[in-house]
Amino acid sequence: MRNHSPAAAGTVPDTSKTSASTSATRWWQWMLLYPSLAVTIVTAVPSWIDHVQAMKIGVSSRDLAQAQEQRRLWEANLECAQVQEIQRIRTNHNAEVGARVCPTGDVLLQMKQPDAERASFHWVSAKTIEQRQVSALLRPSSAYAAPRDMGVTQVSQSVVSQRWLRPGLLKQRVRQGAGCFDLVINTYTGSVVRQSPVVCTATF
Repeated sequence: MRNHSPAAAGTVPDTSKTSASTSATRWWQWMLLYPSLAVTIVTAVPSWIDHVQAMKIGVSSRDLAQAQEQRRLWEANLECAQVQEIQRIRTNHNAEVGARVCPTGDVLLQMKQPDAERASFHWVSAKTIEQRQVSALLRPSSAYAAPRDMGVTQVSQSVVSQRWLRPGLLKQRVRQGAGCFDLVINTYTGSVVRQSPVVCTATF
């Protein structure tokens, strides 16, 4: 009578490593046989990364670089955004525009169209200003020149407090006149995603 030893089970070949090795070999064979495919895959990776990043912050791929630059300027000038008061000009057409010039040379523009419920923000970097002709920026154009008899009203605003809610989302408490309101700003796009009146002394 034969003795079936348990050790006989150890003689079963392990094919898992062999299969993995074969798959890896086939992968490299494909890459060598079709170099154009390899180049296509490698060059497509950055585009897909940009696409994913753009989707994550809610902008199109072509606007990703500008959105990232806007957020960088917010972060670089965060203290300036709170320390300096912004003066907005309200025209008799009920449009509002204001600017805050920071020590870095970067300029924060605040704009509100007559038919818009909320203002929007846009940074212009010092580098961008330097690259353009200053005279061209300061020269009044027929498109923006106001009639001499047009009256304007100045609206003074100051940031009382501010804090990051998460990357790309900044909360500010703004004082205007005798009241205050809270803003939540998308620092990638400059849009105000939420605005609500509050008591100036309320918990921030």
